Amino acid sequence: MEQPLNCVVIGAGPAGLTAAIYLARFHLRVLVVDGGNSRAATIPRTHNHAGFPGGIPGAELLNRMKEQARHYGATFELGTVRRIEPDSELLRVRVDDQAWVAQAVLLATGVLNNRPDIAPDVHDRAVERGLLRYCPICDGYEVTDKRIGVIGTGEKGSNEARFLRSYSADVTLIAPVGPHELSPEQRSDLVASGIVLADGPCG
Repeated sequence: MEQPLNCVVIGAGPAGLTAAIYLARFHLRVLVVDGGNSRAATIPRTHNHAGFPGGIPGAELLNRMKEQARHYGATFELGTVRRIEPDSELLRVRVDDQAWVAQAVLLATGVLNNRPDIAPDVHDRAVERGLLRYCPICDGYEVTDKRIGVIGTGEKGSNEARFLRSYSADVTLIAPVGPHELSPEQRSDLVASGIVLADGPCG
């Protein structure tokens, strides 16, 4: 029987690839399962990664990180993990019609965007142009002094709008589907911060 892997990393975004680089540099046998749909690949240019002061396209960053992981011995499998199950003291990871046995599994599956109700082609063009963004932490700097609309409400929407207010004086919090779901305290804090409130639906 083939020697078990030390680790299967599920996800080939920046987090999974960073883990694979480190694990491979520890001389461990590492397999990265790449679903081929990393959210980072859609970023037109990120300025949020150390070592690239001029920024780097997300797809290029992923390719460089994969090359680095391969350089240290990590292997890659394109596919989707269908099942993880115990196998004696190990774990069996089923990827489509194949299976690997490993001592450990590292989940780095990332997040799914909660997309607004927008035609896919319009959405994709807006993301490519940097007009539609999903991460205030990653992209706040990119929208410095620009007019910002935050789609959201409640505590999460309030927090994101207030955070982005530190980058721009022109922030509007837009409720996704109807009137805002804000407590009186949230509403007064937002207004005091200079954030405009707009009820939905957001179109």
